[in-house]
Amino acid sequence: MRTSQRYAGQPDVQRLTGSSISSSEFNASKHLAFQSPSKVISLADIHLPDSEISPVASSVPFPLLSAEAIKQHRKELFSKDVIDNCAFATRPGSVQLRGMAPRYAPFVHQFWTSPEVLGIISNIAGVDLVPVMDYEICHTNVQLGPGGMDASFTKKSNSEEEVSKPIVPWHRDSHPFVCVVMLSNTEFMTDGETELMKGDGSTIKVRSPECVSRSVSHIAIPAGNMPERITIVTSFRPRNPVLHDSSSNMNVRNKSLLPELNYQWTTYRLELLSERFRTLAADMKKDYQSKVKETDRDGKPGACRVETVNVETLSKWMESQIKYMEKTLYEMRPLTADDWVSKNAV
Repeated sequence: MRTSQRYAGQPDVQRLTGSSISSSEFNASKHLAFQSPSKVISLADIHLPDSEISPVASSVPFPLLSAEAIKQHRKELFSKDVIDNCAFATRPGSVQLRGMAPRYAPFVHQFWTSPEVLGIISNIAGVDLVPVMDYEICHTNVQLGPGGMDASFTKKSNSEEEVSKPIVPWHRDSHPFVCVVMLSNTEFMTDGETELMKGDGSTIKVRSPECVSRSVSHIAIPAGNMPERITIVTSFRPRNPVLHDSSSNMNVRNKSLLPELNYQWTTYRLELLSERFRTLAADMKKDYQSKVKETDRDGKPGACRVETVNVETLSKWMESQIKYMEKTLYEMRPLTADDWVSKNAV
């Protein structure tokens, strides 16, 4: 069985951030530079059917992080602790950083779990969202030069051969929505966009940051004329536990610390299931009380003669929860060679 290759180097944080900066607590007025996107692309706009939670496919780029927030992200993401514990060399010229927040990246965690940021992302996506789990906060894709992590910050340009291969091949994300943010200076960058596949087979290109639905197949185009392409991706699911949750661990299981991923995956799913059961029970109690009030002359529970439980409806609901449980287990199956093949299906 193959395992992801860990990166063994250590970059210079000062070279990454452009200056030596002190750690900071998240402050919305200081760390947000948000401006609403000029356009939100619907699934219908790109000839794709609506999803079960939102008609949104993607947004056009919009400002989100302030310059100070970008520096704080880069400081934490390229710290020694993150590189030593969270870096996975995925293919020649590319590294992914995963699972760093909040242990090794407290500011990053504060940023992406703040009410202000969640409100922004939810408003664009058209549905109230929360991070899927801590492990999926700030998944980082790094385009490197042939010399590895250190060379990516000193190399002045990339050859055509080097930029011809995609950073991440055609794929669909593992979770219902993602927010993609570019942490690199794109002033002189060529290419480097995210390309989206439309339902008719044609494509469109957008620059980060943007919000993207899992329904949309996309690819990360390599950047040219710059020493790096660093994007961060935070994954979201509906806050409402009753709404459909299409999350999976495809395309990320082989780039994760599996004991930690499996723990976070299992606990969030169990908590969501428990909320679903509590919600259904509460709704059923409310319906029962209403029926008692309407049909019992004394308005007392204990002798209701009107059916509250629709067995057929409950059976379908139970089947859906069983499928969710089975999916939870399936996503923790042993790694195989198939996990190194990028998936492009929902």
